[in-house]
Amino acid sequence: MEGARSTLARAIRRVRPAHPEQASYLERLVTAAEVATAGEQAAPFWARTPGRGTAAWLRAAVAARGITHTLATELRAAEASYRSTFPTVAANVARSRSEIRETGMGRRESAALERALVELATAQRLAAAGEWARATEKLTKAQQFAAVVHGSWAALHSRFSDPTLRAQWRRWVELTIEESRVGESTAIVIDKLRRRLTLYYRGLKMAEFPAELGANGLRRKEHAGDRATPEGMYRVVQLKRGSQTRYYKALLINYPNEEDRARFARSKARGTIPRRAGIGGLIEIHGDGGEGKDWTDGCVALANEDMDVVFARSRIGTPVTIVGTYER
Repeated sequence: MEGARSTLARAIRRVRPAHPEQASYLERLVTAAEVATAGEQAAPFWARTPGRGTAAWLRAAVAARGITHTLATELRAAEASYRSTFPTVAANVARSRSEIRETGMGRRESAALERALVELATAQRLAAAGEWARATEKLTKAQQFAAVVHGSWAALHSRFSDPTLRAQWRRWVELTIEESRVGESTAIVIDKLRRRLTLYYRGLKMAEFPAELGANGLRRKEHAGDRATPEGMYRVVQLKRGSQTRYYKALLINYPNEEDRARFARSKARGTIPRRAGIGGLIEIHGDGGEGKDWTDGCVALANEDMDVVFARSRIGTPVTIVGTYER
């Protein structure tokens, strides 16, 4: 009896975390077996029912074996599910850690990434303890939070695949390059997605430099204070150096142009921008860049040695075309 009691006690402890109702059922069977055994031992020999206690213990043992077998099957399935799911979720969370550095990602995405990292770490800790089902639940939550980050990243980049926008950007750049060729002059093209400033002379690429954008630079500028870098065909209207600029050297462009003002008026009429927002201005190509991240209020920043080259080749009226992206 002692062997049966200890075996059933271990089974009950093992079953209880996952199936408390099954553990309670086994406890009732053990109680019934104890009662049957005690009753059999206490009865006078002529009134005893031989085997009653043994049968009760056997029922409890058979039930325990079936329940623990089911639990073992569930655990193997849960472990297999965790192990098959973990690599994908871990890769998605890692991708989110990369995507969160993209210009335009905000507090919502940062909070989602933090939750994804916590849920992933918790899943790994539970898996190490053999709690496969709970670990898989945590993986599911980690995946959901990683999906929030990726969804925002994908939405931010979707416009760069828009065929209408790409055709418009291509047209702007080709007009700018053609002006440089015909006028035997300099032109500047900025590709926001690739963070590249390309300098053209007489229609040919002369130089290319890494560029840094506004903190929300991948978005199209809508109003003052949005820290987005504008897109359009502009001109240099002032060359600044020394005390004229805070950023080494600068080329002021004519943002907002007429197209920007018309779009701003339409957005105001639709109510898609704040009622009191202004259109903004003072967009420059300037120095003091080279940080490897987008940080300006909407300007384009270059490393000082690159700014020296661009500044030297620029004049009042030099065309500056800023596009989402461009492939020639």
